[in-house]
Amino acid sequence: MKATIPDEISYDSENLVILWKDGFKSTYSLLDLRKKCPCATCRGGHGGKVGAATGHIQSILIVSWKKVGRYALNLTWNDFHDTGIFTYDSLRAYSEGKALEL
Repeated sequence: MKATIPDEISYDSENLVILWKDGFKSTYSLLDLRKKCPCATCRGGHGGKVGAATGHIQSILIVSWKKVGRYALNLTWNDFHDTGIFTYDSLRAYSEGKALEL
């Protein structure tokens, strides 16, 4: 259970870093996370195409973040996008080399 509970969350101009309660440290590229946003718009829902909303992005910054209950992070980006919810389970699995489940 500790494997998917964040102890510390921080970010800089290039990466989001999560130190998990079990001591594991995950580092995520901001650009990669933004392009993998799990929201319906970014995933091609509502009649769109996967990548159409994010394919043009060359650089990105986090403006803020907040926890969603006990299970996820919601990131607000400097392009004002804020509808993606990244679950702790999927973030941890992704940092261990598995696909980011959307």
